[in-house]
Amino acid sequence: MKLDIKNVIDADDSAALKFAMAQPWEMRVLGGWEGRMLIMQRDNHTIKIWHRPDGIAEFEIDDFLIDLSGRTKIACFLRSLMPASVCPAKSVS
Repeated sequence: MKLDIKNVIDADDSAALKFAMAQPWEMRVLGGWEGRMLIMQRDNHTIKIWHRPDGIAEFEIDDFLIDLSGRTKIACFLRSLMPASVCPAKSVS
């Protein structure tokens, strides 16, 4: 699987991210006082989802931290995969 996450983020290409995430991944869960982390690996790609002790989740793909509070297609897609309780609050304008 070829995924250039920088290009996907720059182009806000949620379809490419959805396709990549739909592929089979090796998964493991780590836990401790610092929270829980789901690590997904495939080829030379790594996705980390960290559920922090304060209840917020952080999403990282190949060392690029994704801002889940952003107004991008990618942020919206990733928020749709998680319960609202773990996503950062969005400001109302």
